[in-house]
Amino acid sequence: MLDRLALHMHKGLLKLALVGLCAAPLACASQVRLVAADGSHRLVARDAGSGITVVLTTESWAGDSAYGEDLTIVHLLIANMGSEPLLLAPGDFELRDRRGFDYALLDAGGAFQAIPDGGDPNAYVQAQLGYDPGRSMNYETVRTDDAELGRLGLPWGVLMPGTQMRGYVYFEDVRETANHAVLVWRPQTPDHRPLAEFGFDLHVSREL
Repeated sequence: MLDRLALHMHKGLLKLALVGLCAAPLACASQVRLVAADGSHRLVARDAGSGITVVLTTESWAGDSAYGEDLTIVHLLIANMGSEPLLLAPGDFELRDRRGFDYALLDAGGAFQAIPDGGDPNAYVQAQLGYDPGRSMNYETVRTDDAELGRLGLPWGVLMPGTQMRGYVYFEDVRETANHAVLVWRPQTPDHRPLAEFGFDLHVSREL
């Protein structure tokens, strides 16, 4: 039996702890992967109206393998080549399977802030940055003792025109309960004007 990484919720705070090792070689040998419809791991979407480009990559997690085994993790590169500032917020993402079940985004709490012209970068180093949650509060907060999820995660904030941001986004694991899912992102401006809508079809590949 494969012991899993336990997610314990307490007052909306999820803590991750490695609770065991794999005890069944056959189970460990099987591979369950999240892929695009053609079996690839990379999806690219562009919206001409807003100037936003998104590159989504699955199965590219570079951190502790225990997290990759127990969470659905995708890497996003988001480029804002439009004329409007772009809000990156946890509440603007959702992952849903074909039966309509939602898989909560796990917010690791990373944030960024653009430094004004002439501003002192050192003044922002120790600052605790807040961020707009976006259109929905349907996500959970996750913190880990090693802070790895926060360090590698896509940070939240306002992406100015001509810039890009990248990082991992974490969800409850869809691979255990579904064969297909759609990741939807509805980007908006900092004053909450809709800019576009992106949908990425994802498939669960099971290989022995």
